[in-house]
Amino acid sequence: MNASEHTGHILGLAEAIASRIEKDIQAGHFDPILKSYLVPKADPSKPKTFLELWDLWVGSLDLPEHTLANHYRWTRVMIAKANPGLTDTSWLTKSELSARTYKDRLSLIRSCCKWGLAKGLIATNPYENIKLRKSASKEIKPFSSQEIKQIIQGFNDLFPHYTDFVIFLLATGVRTSEAIGLRWSHLDFSKGEIIIKESLPKDPSGNGYTRIRKETKTGNIRYLSIPDDLRSLLMSLKPHKVDLDGLVFKTPEGCIIDADNFRSRYWTLVLKHCQIPYRKPYTTRHTMGSHAIEQGIPVTGVAYLLGHKNSRMVIETYGHMVNRPELPDIPIG
Repeated sequence: MNASEHTGHILGLAEAIASRIEKDIQAGHFDPILKSYLVPKADPSKPKTFLELWDLWVGSLDLPEHTLANHYRWTRVMIAKANPGLTDTSWLTKSELSARTYKDRLSLIRSCCKWGLAKGLIATNPYENIKLRKSASKEIKPFSSQEIKQIIQGFNDLFPHYTDFVIFLLATGVRTSEAIGLRWSHLDFSKGEIIIKESLPKDPSGNGYTRIRKETKTGNIRYLSIPDDLRSLLMSLKPHKVDLDGLVFKTPEGCIIDADNFRSRYWTLVLKHCQIPYRKPYTTRHTMGSHAIEQGIPVTGVAYLLGHKNSRMVIETYGHMVNRPELPDIPIG
């Protein structure tokens, strides 16, 4: 707080006290010893800004570095830039965040304030009743059977090394980071199972290229049966001497596949070559999910295949495909 801000703050307090004294005189409640009009001293141990409260809360969590480098880091950057007071919420409510990011950051901020209340560091949680933003409904456009064939042929024509990787994404609907992190030990050919229990996403605390092996997004382990065609494909990739900890899918140079590099250098060019409207590689996941619904697999089964904790996400995403009724027969002809 600079000198002018400090002066303004003092004048504001004086005006508030004078107004209160005037009202008490008119009401006959004036305190002649003036004790009730004293401004309580600030507790130096308590945070004075929301950034101070945030840092105290995050410090109490003892989180690993890679977790801090994600949502916590970007939320702190936003708080530091706005430097709001403990009860000011406008910096968040007036932000231009997407509905999803807004929800994630509001959730963290509410948890921070809940902790602050429990510790007696703040008197109220001003974020408790703030409403979430409504996200615009996005039309899911999975690849059709014809487009799937075109994409596979397109990779065969342009970048054959990645054809098997793309087929695996389309056939299983796994997250890209799960496919990138798939080890040979995760394939049980005797049982005909693919075990999805780990992923290999980028390490947000790294240099942009390093990756960190972690559990799946929801922490679930799922067992996917291997169709005959996919089994043949995976068997053809299996080296004569298998390193069980080795990756199934790698770059031509034998390195870890970088999802962003794959999308920009290979995926985008193949779709353009096939004259298919651009969709992200993540659409392979929607493709498996929508084809599963169309083929009559129950919603609970699709949720399991996609690695969701329950069927809510499947219903929200593919609900328009489930038990879709026909229009009634109206005599219009």
